[in-house]
Amino acid sequence: MKIIQCLHHTAFSVTNLDESIRFYRDFLGMTLEWRIDHRKSEVLDKVLALKNVDVSYAMLNGWGGRIELFQYHFPKGLPYPPDKPVCDRGITHIAFEVSDIDTLYAELHARGVRFNTPPQTIRPGVKATYFHDPDGITLEMVQYS
Repeated sequence: MKIIQCLHHTAFSVTNLDESIRFYRDFLGMTLEWRIDHRKSEVLDKVLALKNVDVSYAMLNGWGGRIELFQYHFPKGLPYPPDKPVCDRGITHIAFEVSDIDTLYAELHARGVRFNTPPQTIRPGVKATYFHDPDGITLEMVQYS
């Protein structure tokens, strides 16, 4: 019997839910599936192992994957470490496979998205670059040819 069926989503805690939705929807082309504002419940406290949770959250989807964004009104979390090195333990990045990395890089860079570098050929047939969402969370775009 197959119990685990698929990887359903990846979640990020963000500073500003509206700003993050705009980034993932308007800049990266994801679709907003749903949004819940200021959810509070004992069940949520239990699942999250936090007390007196007040959270707004949203699910976005695109390209066969989902990203869930959480803005905690209470308790307030610590900010994402600025310029967190990807060699630090934990999740290092989420990658998006793209068909035209140079065009997408130019479009996002023109809109003020912060990149580590322009796209680089990291091995024959593979170009990649890392960039950052509004909270500094590291993302990757990669093109295979």
